[in-house]
Amino acid sequence: MRSRFTYLFMLAAAMAACGDAGTTEPTPTPTPPDPIPAVPLREIVIPNLPSPYYHFDYDAAGRVRAASFASGLRIYTVTHDGDRITEVKNDALGNLDRLVYDYDGSGRVGEIRTIDRDGVLYIRLRLSYTDGKLTGLERKRLLAGVMVVEKTVSLAYHPDGNLKEIGEHRPRVEGRQEEATTLVRFDQYDTRTNVDGFTLLQPEFFEHLILLPFVQLQKGNPGRETRTGDGVNFIIDYVYDYDGSGRPLTKRGEGTFSSGTDAGRRFQTRADFTYY
Repeated sequence: MRSRFTYLFMLAAAMAACGDAGTTEPTPTPTPPDPIPAVPLREIVIPNLPSPYYHFDYDAAGRVRAASFASGLRIYTVTHDGDRITEVKNDALGNLDRLVYDYDGSGRVGEIRTIDRDGVLYIRLRLSYTDGKLTGLERKRLLAGVMVVEKTVSLAYHPDGNLKEIGEHRPRVEGRQEEATTLVRFDQYDTRTNVDGFTLLQPEFFEHLILLPFVQLQKGNPGRETRTGDGVNFIIDYVYDYDGSGRPLTKRGEGTFSSGTDAGRRFQTRADFTYY
């Protein structure tokens, strides 16, 4: 049997807890992050790919109001609430997908839901952050009535804030994909203005464009890109031409395949940028 002292102790503890609960200061609401200053990128043109590969239009506040990908394969209308994107709608080639943005408690994009023309949610992209930097993505797809993880992405950064590595893992999904893991590393950054870091969130041709105005993956432009893992591996060294404002006009790459039957073979890449 409990002693009278025990009961008094428990009562005192309970009263103290109630008193503390009544005086606890409310948790302050986090201040939403500021959007990254927009660079009025007009087009990215890549030889031998549909042109322009990317095109952007802006509203009077400098926010992206419309975008297109692969010469109109995707044509997007962007809806905002203040600085926040609330929806990106595609209207091209009969595809009426809507990308609906939800925000976390810190004011950053926490989830993007892709909904088809019939109102069916079929892709769910969840984003995670560490110290304000985007460090993880998980993409689920509706397959046979079940949301299945089809890709996870991890991101790590150099001390100066530039993206260091982006790793991707695809688990095996029966009848759809085999397991695969890749890692892309970026080094030798300059201190000029980067305008194409957003493309790293759309690594596949038929994926939707992802716009994150509160996220900056690359501040400068990398001088080297190295891909390792499953599939084709390579190393690319880049050189840039800039305008008077430090924005890239041309990005030229000299690459070498480092795996497979083409190991040792060299190749070239190029991208041209225009602005408003």
